[in-house]
Amino acid sequence: MMTDEPPRRPVHEPVLVREVIEALSPFPGGLFVDATTGLGGHARAVLEEVDGIAAFVGIDRDGEMLAAAEGRLAYLPVPIELVQGDFRELGRLVGEDRRGKVGGILFDLGVASPHLDRPERGFSYRFGGALDMRLDRSQERSARDVVNGYSEEELERVIRTWGEERGARSIARAIVRSRETAPIEDTGRLAEIVSSRLPERWRTKGLSRVFQAIRIEVNDEIGALEEGLAQAVDVLGPGGRLAVISYHSLEDRHVKEKLREW
Repeated sequence: MMTDEPPRRPVHEPVLVREVIEALSPFPGGLFVDATTGLGGHARAVLEEVDGIAAFVGIDRDGEMLAAAEGRLAYLPVPIELVQGDFRELGRLVGEDRRGKVGGILFDLGVASPHLDRPERGFSYRFGGALDMRLDRSQERSARDVVNGYSEEELERVIRTWGEERGARSIARAIVRSRETAPIEDTGRLAEIVSSRLPERWRTKGLSRVFQAIRIEVNDEIGALEEGLAQAVDVLGPGGRLAVISYHSLEDRHVKEKLREW
């Protein structure tokens, strides 16, 4: 289930690059905003291949990601501004003076593989590490707080709602009973507790769902998505384009509901 070391991988490359470029073309002019810049892979591809972009603003909750992205984007021939923050504050981060001047916005939801591959970030059940899961490491609430501080009912809600896991009640009960002995401090112990309540054939999927659920709760990802999308339409200018990459049904439902409202 777990290994001590993550696999060695090449520099992370973004998914659906061609689709993103097509979605943002033809660009109506003005500012391009990547609300989830990460390591800058999508931004670099868009800025290299899409004509008409006057300037770029890259936003991310993870300051470490932005620091890495800076080097990848520095050579591009447009003004570049990188801002650490939560896209739920999209309007403020872009700036009131640029409201209505944005030609395109990209949201690439969820976490990046560098998050999952670094044990000390605590996002994955595959490696032993501290229970963290914070996208912004300066925020107070971590996975440790959720796992050890939430009631059984709250844990069941998190696992059922954000993980869509049928065994949520049994898993929540097992977590509460286990932490009565000692606080749950690391991903390895949490994975063992969760695994004990899952049928072997569904264990990997179940672990993924539970870890996803806790991560979403820690970072309030769905709440942030709703607020960020609501502000996107306000900052986009005439003919502006919005591209959203989602990875699971929860994100997908919220994006489609918002698009139907528009």
